[in-house]
Amino acid sequence: MEETDKLHPLDNEQHSYVLVTGANSGLGFATCCRLINEFISSRPTFECLTIIITTRDSIKSSDTVKRLERHLESQSEELDAPLKHQISLQPEQVDLTSLRSVENLSTRLLENLPRLDTIICNAGYGAFTGIDWPIAIKETLTDFFTSLTYPSYKLSITGETTAAQTDSRDSDVEGGSSQKDEPPLGKVFTSNVFGHYLLSHQLLPLLSASPDQGRIVFISSIEPLASHFNPADIQSLASSQAYESSKRLTDIMALTSTLPSTRPFVQRFLTPSPSTPSQSISLLDNEPSDWTRASTPDTPPQRISMSDNEYRLPTKPEPKIYVSHPGICATSIVTLSLIPFYLRIITFYIARWLGSPWHTVSAYKGACAPVWLALADQDELEDMEQREGKGKWGSVCDRMGHERVMRTVVEGWGLGGRMGEEDVGNRLGTRKGFREVTQEDREDFEELGRQCWREMEGLRVAWEGRLRQE
Repeated sequence: MEETDKLHPLDNEQHSYVLVTGANSGLGFATCCRLINEFISSRPTFECLTIIITTRDSIKSSDTVKRLERHLESQSEELDAPLKHQISLQPEQVDLTSLRSVENLSTRLLENLPRLDTIICNAGYGAFTGIDWPIAIKETLTDFFTSLTYPSYKLSITGETTAAQTDSRDSDVEGGSSQKDEPPLGKVFTSNVFGHYLLSHQLLPLLSASPDQGRIVFISSIEPLASHFNPADIQSLASSQAYESSKRLTDIMALTSTLPSTRPFVQRFLTPSPSTPSQSISLLDNEPSDWTRASTPDTPPQRISMSDNEYRLPTKPEPKIYVSHPGICATSIVTLSLIPFYLRIITFYIARWLGSPWHTVSAYKGACAPVWLALADQDELEDMEQREGKGKWGSVCDRMGHERVMRTVVEGWGLGGRMGEEDVGNRLGTRKGFREVTQEDREDFEELGRQCWREMEGLRVAWEGRLRQE
């Protein structure tokens, strides 16, 4: 299929559209393969699926399409049925660390897609440079399961920023702090969270056109702990664990997205931006805002007026926000030489055989939870979260490698954000030393969610304004 091929023209309830970012490798590519397989096996032949696959450049796009087409052909041969009429692929390019690139992708999709049912926000960047091997060996020998599930020995770059987003900052500077009027953006933060945040907001007209309201599925990780995240450094520019911090932020925002305290900001995020920007931002919050600051003490706050407190009911059903994680997969997000890479895979299998549910090992098995969130019946999802609370959905495996979806305990939130959840500390896969969530923990988590949503909305409005002025 050529990159210029048009999307499937049908626009009805028998045609689904799913966008997957970072689709060229690892979990992203496996998610596309699993979407194909599960859609074919669970839907009648008159239903169709278009997967919009995003990569950073045209070469990766072309290669990804070829590999997915080979996968589709193998499924056709296995089922002895032609499938190309049912599955179509649309390659797109986007660099999530470039806000202008995100904007350009949104414009293309708004012009060419009739609607969008799900965005799977998978693309990510870790800024990892290697492994602290003495600590890794020590932790593996003294606490095998914890060291392989919640590793503390990954080395990463601290303070890495994106290239300039506008002409007000030196365009040839990336990763440094040379700037004029433009505040820095953390590269890990922008790749993992903020780029997806802007993309999802800009594609709201397509998501709202979905018969199932549309879904935004953020890919998190099993690893993030409360200690990884500092709300005063939301972009984790001063953190040596920027990746874990970005995933903790993802958890916080997704899990608190339906609470009354975050409603003013979530409602603003889920409302398409007006074509003519106003001078004030309706966030239903009377506190003066300094939440649009860049996360460095040397950068003065960028204040935005919040004088408009009028509540506006949404004119269309709002998309739903979910969070998922793939368990522990053997991907290339941490670069290792050949021998350590395969030794790591062996230890992952050993952990699984010894009873760890989180070591899915393969990216295909890790894609179980995000694909389930993309294809599950909306009434089923809403019923589950109505009964059990808002949850973080993870991919798990039994000893024989049979994968399924399981709720994951989140520090400060528990399984569903509810008090009195029974035996959470003894639940399979719960981190050693987990402390039952108290009422105070729950209130602190909710307040943290309110703060994060407020800052993210302030950042979004501020950056959309800067880009608009270019």
